Amino acid sequence: MSRIEEVCNHYHLESGNNEMLADKLLVNIFLVFVPLLVYSTLSDHRHMKHAPLLMGGVLGISSVLCLIFSYSWYGLFWDLRYVPLILSVLYFGPVAGLVNITLMVMARIYVGPDSIGVGLISMLLCYLGPLLVRKRFMQLKGMLARVLINLLMSVWMNVIMLVILMMHSWANGRLDEDEVELIKGVLWFAIIQFLNIGAASCWMEFSLEREEMRKKIKYAERLNTLGELAASMAHEVRNPLTVVKGFLQMAQSGLEGKNRRYMALALAEVDRAERIISDYLNLSKPQIGKTELMDLSGMVQQIVLLLKPMAAKQGVRMQTELRNDIYLHTDRNQLLQALIHITKNAIEAAEDGGKVDIKLAVQEEKACLNIKDTGKGMSPEHLERVGTLFFSTKEVGTGLGTAVSFRMIEAMNGSIRYESEPGAGTEVIILLPLAQQSLLAAEG
Repeated sequence: MSRIEEVCNHYHLESGNNEMLADKLLVNIFLVFVPLLVYSTLSDHRHMKHAPLLMGGVLGISSVLCLIFSYSWYGLFWDLRYVPLILSVLYFGPVAGLVNITLMVMARIYVGPDSIGVGLISMLLCYLGPLLVRKRFMQLKGMLARVLINLLMSVWMNVIMLVILMMHSWANGRLDEDEVELIKGVLWFAIIQFLNIGAASCWMEFSLEREEMRKKIKYAERLNTLGELAASMAHEVRNPLTVVKGFLQMAQSGLEGKNRRYMALALAEVDRAERIISDYLNLSKPQIGKTELMDLSGMVQQIVLLLKPMAAKQGVRMQTELRNDIYLHTDRNQLLQALIHITKNAIEAAEDGGKVDIKLAVQEEKACLNIKDTGKGMSPEHLERVGTLFFSTKEVGTGLGTAVSFRMIEAMNGSIRYESEPGAGTEVIILLPLAQQSLLAAEG
């Protein structure tokens, strides 16, 4: 065979390998997106879509199919099986990733024993990468930041596979045979895998945003219904209560001893009923009354002074770290009501011997109030429902006060966020817009 024929044959072999690799990877891309379509289909079923076992199994099947339709080259399998693995760990947790990697290992053993050790090592490393960054990933809220984490995991995955490929080829004495062809194949593979995980993570983020929008629409519909009910209750119930309260006050003036105490209890319950009605009205449409310039540090100190007896009774220590000269321009009474409720919840959550830390600072030109307790914390499922009507972690509670607090702070152009883990307590982060005086002081 002439030198020209050898070069031509080598060129056709190289082109054929790269084309076959590209064809197989295109099939793999389709297989990666199938479970994402399943996820979108199940998104209307709340009890199913977040189940780690279910989604781990679906994504695991996708990884197995990618392995089955892989391309064997240089003694290794070239496929996109690790893309579903990364998605399962980051979006559905370690359990889903464990289910996924278990199915992959079983499929890899079934496919063949060749290079099984190398395959198992690469699977383990590609599982540990997203597992280590998942906590940070779950704390991120922006779509761009979360997609970048996915792309970073793709780079991690490509580096692992490149190192393993080089070591495997060197150990088998094949590294120098077709070095240029190998480099081209690796580059094609890395680019396709990078783009695939980027597109898949964007799909997941859009699906999550759609779910969030659906929740907000349903919540808004419930609030509108509740608003109509609250308005009706205000007219139908408040007027009779006012009459009853007036007659009870008149009757109380002529009573003595136990009867007078009983009447005082009855009046207290009437007052409580009026407050519940007012809470429902505030929930449906928070009434921001007269706004004024107020010192937030002074208000927090007032709240601590008011609630210290309650904390001492429960054996809870309260610690504060407050920055002075933080001013807000808002409804003082409404904000005081919301902060008292949130702080009271933190005290009740902290068990005997626990503590509540309150910190006040300036963050991104906003007043940042952190209220952290050392209680039992909340699961991710409970954390998602905080601030919704009729949800409470207390044995006796409706969640109405927390929902009202959320609405009040949002009506003040602020934001409130809960962060918690089981056994690690709960932290409430409240951000409120600063008044002009505070902004000038911060710039100075």
